Amino acid sequence: MDAYCGSGLFALYAGRHFEKAVGIEISEKSVEYASNNAQLNGLGNCEFQAGDAAKLFVDVEFLGSETVVIVDPPRKGCSQEFLDQLFSYAPARVVYVSCDPATQMRDLVRFLEAGYTLERLQPFDLFPQTRHIENVATLARPL
Repeated sequence: MDAYCGSGLFALYAGRHFEKAVGIEISEKSVEYASNNAQLNGLGNCEFQAGDAAKLFVDVEFLGSETVVIVDPPRKGCSQEFLDQLFSYAPARVVYVSCDPATQMRDLVRFLEAGYTLERLQPFDLFPQTRHIENVATLARPL
């Protein structure tokens, strides 16, 4: 599952390695691009829907224990509403991509409080000579 999927980058890549990939994005135009990208790449197992990521888990057909959720929120990070539903769903793993280490760290504290373990945190300097940095955190829920 890919929350805040944009034009489908992560879901399209994951779709090659998983039975099914689902992305959600608030921008209907981005969902249109993501769906077109899936079609162009012959990925019939990728689905995209327009909507608020905070409502992502309402009609999920996957078991949380068998699911990896990719989260790539805007700079402000994840809303408490989104995190509450995510923790309730209890996915086995979460990959949290962030363009703001401060809001990511705030959210990672919440993950730790919810019982997740931080397995890896990898920064990427995609914008050299600026203060901007991307972080990818991999979290797991103990079995």
